[in-house]
Amino acid sequence: MLIWNSITLTLRFVFALFLVSVLSPLPDIPGTSTREFLSLLSRMEGDTSIVIWKSQYSLTLFKGEAPVKTYWAVFGKGYGEGDKERSGDKRTPEGNFYICSMNHSKRFYKFLGLSYPGIKHAQQGLQRGIITPREYGEIESANRELRQPTWESRLGGAIGIHGRMLEDPSVWAMRQNWTDGCIALSNTDIDEIFSIVSLGTPVTILP
Repeated sequence: MLIWNSITLTLRFVFALFLVSVLSPLPDIPGTSTREFLSLLSRMEGDTSIVIWKSQYSLTLFKGEAPVKTYWAVFGKGYGEGDKERSGDKRTPEGNFYICSMNHSKRFYKFLGLSYPGIKHAQQGLQRGIITPREYGEIESANRELRQPTWESRLGGAIGIHGRMLEDPSVWAMRQNWTDGCIALSNTDIDEIFSIVSLGTPVTILP
């Protein structure tokens, strides 16, 4: 009886191992899903663009007119006060921009710089006396030539899409807007976006 019980337990253990090997999903190969996603995008027509909805806490990647994938995003600490107007207001700007720089960051992991201030913000800033006519001319010229506009005027700058070197899961769980005006994604998501976009990719930010 003791021998039979031992054999039975052994058979049950072997069967359990078999079930685990058959039913358990295989571990993901790092980068596999992103490579498959890139392959899918390459077969789609149209240019890549990004649309960000502040009220939806979302960033959506488009290919042509088709929305392809949406990512969770958080914004500037001045979120509830509308469009960005000047340096230090901690608001995320609204309007049409383009990616004007791409680099790795010691603080933000990876950083996609946006062309803020745009012409609309420069016009408003000039009318309000926030910037000089010379600064307005520099910003307008940079935008028309798809270069990085100055980030040193009183309108502010260095607004971008980025991750975070020390990620805090509670930020994403609570819709906590923690940036000084940028759009923040998880590092996994910024990795994927960074591999897809390029300099000049259009970015629209909606309220």
